[in-house]
Amino acid sequence: MYDSNEKRETTRLDIEASVIISDKAQNKISGTIQNLSANGALIKTNGQLKSGIPYWISIELQGASSSLTINNLKGTVARHDGDCVAIAFSDSMEWLTLFYIYKQKLKLDQPPKDKTTSKKRLTIS
Repeated sequence: MYDSNEKRETTRLDIEASVIISDKAQNKISGTIQNLSANGALIKTNGQLKSGIPYWISIELQGASSSLTINNLKGTVARHDGDCVAIAFSDSMEWLTLFYIYKQKLKLDQPPKDKTTSKKRLTIS
């Protein structure tokens, strides 16, 4: 159903990934992305980020034996939401497609859920 209050212009992807947020003075704050779009990200962090100043975001996608880091995403704080902060990117994030692939990889890498199956017995008398 369409939400007329929705302000997003792009699709949001629910995904968790490690992130480092840096300011102009190279102060670094760590966090975890909760969701991501081409225009911004919701990041869970204990750090205090101020509105109106630029930040540079680095996102790390961790694999089983290697990692991929996307650096230099510039953005500003759009809002604070409890222990999360919403960052609006200055430019559209051109690597968003990689996150869809990464999310699918995470699903494939998970061990199968333990399903208890009941066995039916056939008794012949």
